[in-house]
Amino acid sequence: MPMVSRTDAERESANGRGASHGAPGPVLLADLTSPAFARMRERAELVLIPVGAHEQHGPALPVSTDTLAAQVLCGLTATLLEPRVVVAPAIPWGVSWHHQGFPGTISLREETLMAIVEDTVRSLHGFGFERFLVVNTHGGNNAVLHLAVERCHRDLGIPVVASVYAYALLAAASDDVLGPDATGHGGGDESSVVLAMRPDLVDRSALGQRHAHEPLRRVQTIVRAAGGVLPIEQHRITTTGVTGDSSEATAEAGQAILGRAANQLRAIAEELIDVDIEQFRP
Repeated sequence: MPMVSRTDAERESANGRGASHGAPGPVLLADLTSPAFARMRERAELVLIPVGAHEQHGPALPVSTDTLAAQVLCGLTATLLEPRVVVAPAIPWGVSWHHQGFPGTISLREETLMAIVEDTVRSLHGFGFERFLVVNTHGGNNAVLHLAVERCHRDLGIPVVASVYAYALLAAASDDVLGPDATGHGGGDESSVVLAMRPDLVDRSALGQRHAHEPLRRVQTIVRAAGGVLPIEQHRITTTGVTGDSSEATAEAGQAILGRAANQLRAIAEELIDVDIEQFRP
C-alpha cells in the first residue's frame, strides 16, 4: 500500500474539481514545485509531519520500518482529507540509543531531533501555515517531540501544533486484528504493516523469531502502562531485537491495521482543522 504521488498538474486539476475525480493520493510537499506550493497553500489547512526512526527491527524487517509506517499513515490520512491536509517530508531518524546494540541503527541526539522539528515548523509557518500535527511512530521520540511542540507554540508563536504517538494507533488496531501477543517491536503489528506497504523489504523466513526476556519486558510494560518510562537497552530484552510475535503477520492484516489507524488519525486531524484558531494564539 505505497503512497501514490502526483504531478503538479494532476494535483491542481483534482483539487480544483474535487479529489474524487482525480488520481488518488496525498499532496506531498516534497513533490511540488515552488509555484505549485504557493497555490496549494491557499487551500491546505493542516500539515502532517511524519517522524520515524532508522533502527533495527529484527531479522525480518528493514531499519526504515518506523519511517515507512509514519509516511504511509500520513499519506492515507491526507488522502482522506484532501485538499485540506498535506504531508511534509518525513524525518527519517529518531532517538534510538537503546537499539545501538544491534547493527544498522542511526540515533540522533535529543537536541538534534528537537531542532529539526522546530526548524521544519518554523520554515513552513513562514509561508503561512498555522496548524501542524507531528505524527510519530517511534516511542523513543515521544519525550523530545512533546517538548518540541511546546516550544513551537510557546517560543515560535505557532497557534496549533500537536504531536501524536501514532504507533499506539497501529498497536491498538493490531490488538483487535491479530491479538495482543503480536504487538511489539518488530512484531506482528509492524511486520503486517510492512508486508502491506513494502513486501519486498521483508525476509519472510525470519518472521516469528522473537526470543524476548519476558521478566524485563513485563516490568517495562508495567511502568509504561502507568505513564512512566524504564530505559533498557533493547539487546538486554531480546536477543533478536524483536518483542512481538510476528508468526501470523500478513499483508491483509497490515491493510486492516493501517486503515483503522488512518481513520483515527483522520478524526484527530479534523478536530485540529476545525478548532477556533484564535483561541490558541499566544
